[in-house]
Parts: sequence; structure tokens; C-alpha cells
Amino acid sequence: EDVMSKYDVVIKNVEELKTASVRDVVPTPPEQGGLWGELEGYLAMHRVRPTGACFTLYHDDEFKERDWDLEVCEPIDGDLSESRRVKVRTLPASTLACTIHNGPFTTIGEAYNAIGKWITDNGYRITGPCRELYLRPSKNGSQTDPETVTEIQFPVEKV
Repeated sequence: EDVMSKYDVVIKNVEELKTASVRDVVPTPPEQGGLWGELEGYLAMHRVRPTGACFTLYHDDEFKERDWDLEVCEPIDGDLSESRRVKVRTLPASTLACTIHNGPFTTIGEAYNAIGKWITDNGYRITGPCRELYLRPSKNGSQTDPETVTEIQFPVEKV
């Protein structure tokens, strides 16, 4: 308990962000690849290029073993018509508690534990879905790629 965390948490204020996304329930997070294929294919077909790092929004309020409600997102700035599955929306400006996880997804739980503890210990509460921002995505969706860099972001407010 008296060990210093290897995760630094910072508070960031971010601007609103226009996104294209696909939302669905998947058995577990590693099985979101089909959603990414659907979104990327739609963007390519409409010649829309993302304007920044892609991310996943986790809509469940607590950890689940199965059936995760998540939304894969690409930031965009141009016009894009929606389909039945691909939606365009603007995420509101917000205050985020953020930390960086360097390493494979198999150890990302350590970062979630650290940021959760920090949020509680520093008098904040979570106000919306968590974001996993893929700064250096894993190769071929690998869960064990040690070169992966992920920023975990929780919208928060002071209690």
C-alpha cells in the first residue's frame, strides 16, 4: 500500500470532438475487432480520414465479465452521412482524469486500478463513459504487444 504508483494521473480539459462511431455489445473487449473493421471500411468507402487517435468508449457503469457495451470511435472533421450502424456525433467538451499505460492490454488493469484509486482519493467522481485512446495501437489487435501505448480517460468532476 505504501508503494508509489507507476501511473501518473493528470486532469485535462478537452474541447468537443466530432466522431464517427459504431456501438454494440461484444462478449469481451478483445473481441471488438469486427466493430473496427466495420467503421474503418465505412470511412474508407466515403473517403473520410480520421483527424487523430482512435478510441473506444466503454458505456458500462462497472466491470463485467461478459457482454460489454462499447463504441469504437474515430475523430473526424468533415461531413459524413450516417448509416444504420455508423453514427456521427459530437462528444461534449469535458474535464478528464487521464493516465498512460505503456505495454500490452493484458496488463492494462493495473492502469485502471491506479486511475480509479486516484479519482477516489482526490475527491472526484466519474461523470460518463471511459475512453481508451490508442496512441500507439497494438499490432494486428494483439493483446500482448509490448509496444502498445494507451491513454485511459475518465470524465470527472469534483465531489
